Amino acid sequence: MEIELAKKERLIRGMELGKKIVLHGVVLSQYYKSNVENYLRFCLEYYQKTDILPPSLSLIYSLLEMAYKENCRNSYYMEKGWDPLSSESFTEREAEFETNWDFSDPLKLRNRLKEEGSVLRTTIHHSGSGVSLEIANLAPITSEAEEALTEYLSRAKSYHDLSEYYEDYPFDEEGREIGIALAILQFKEIGLDPNLLRFDTVEGEHVFRLEISFDWEYLSLRTKLENDEDVRPFRSHSQAEKDGETISPWKISVCKICGRTVDDRIFFHTVPADVVAKAKDLPFTEEVCAWCLSGYLKL
Repeated sequence: MEIELAKKERLIRGMELGKKIVLHGVVLSQYYKSNVENYLRFCLEYYQKTDILPPSLSLIYSLLEMAYKENCRNSYYMEKGWDPLSSESFTEREAEFETNWDFSDPLKLRNRLKEEGSVLRTTIHHSGSGVSLEIANLAPITSEAEEALTEYLSRAKSYHDLSEYYEDYPFDEEGREIGIALAILQFKEIGLDPNLLRFDTVEGEHVFRLEISFDWEYLSLRTKLENDEDVRPFRSHSQAEKDGETISPWKISVCKICGRTVDDRIFFHTVPADVVAKAKDLPFTEEVCAWCLSGYLKL
């Protein structure tokens, strides 16, 4: 799904003003991944750096999967009545979660995770020297899990080939957790610095931050801090920013019938009269999604 011409023109104006792009979601659906790809490609096309899209996207998808998995783990722990911040029997609990949780259909889980307050947010910052992406969720993780993640990233950044991953993690015979290590190797192959990938917890949000440099003049946040510049590696987001004072990637609305939050391109704010005439027992004629409307149309 490509970005529409009118939307591209609006995005170009936003890019010229230096505005960031924020994609809000709850689950890692194919639709969400497609939007991440489209808007990252748009940014890189704007700066004529599309050659770094494939390895960048590979790493971003792996980080999104990890953030989404944290949301799912938190939901499973709450269902079981377990403290998500307790390290008690972490290994056994993790094995049970991996075995019992169904990752096959994220959309089935959307309402459950949304009601529990789950968030999956991707923010794209950009300039002529590089782009940075923040992937955030609200799932608390144990100190043990955080230490394991720190060790994993540290090891992955030092790998020269994938055989080293299996030496470090011989029990992962199926390569279920190999995604980030593979993506980091691809990063290194085209000269990008994997050390510009970090994570932190700020105000309850667990944030992965990936900085992608376009040239040697790019200064990472770590370097800026070492130079005593007044910045934070994981700055807090104001409520105004979270409420949308950004480029909105797409307009969404809520269907009165099914309650889904859908893209406006498949949403009827007012159903045309000729369509209403063909619909049987349609409960609403305003604010209806195309999925629901199709179910009421006479064949």
